Amino acid sequence: MEKIKKEEAKDPFTVAIIDLIDAYHYADAFSGDRYAWLGRQKYAGYYDLETVIAMADRLFWALNPGVKTQEDWIKWDSGYDVRVYDSEVRCVYAAHEKLPLKQE
Repeated sequence: MEKIKKEEAKDPFTVAIIDLIDAYHYADAFSGDRYAWLGRQKYAGYYDLETVIAMADRLFWALNPGVKTQEDWIKWDSGYDVRVYDSEVRCVYAAHEKLPLKQE
């Protein structure tokens, strides 16, 4: 998955909640059936990127309680990723990247 810099992002933004199996195998193929989208409707667009990122982080922790590392998060492909996309469907933010790769 290629991400763009926040400065290049164009609003409105959408949030995708993605099952880990989908994130691993289908990250570049978008489907409304597989992903839960927030902010896709024209009347519900998000225009403040920092607020959307904060919301994505909160959703990530709510959907993946107790994970401490990316290694924990991907175990058994049982978690969820939360990503922010811009109006051109380019990934701006992936919440899992805040987790360290492994326990130190």
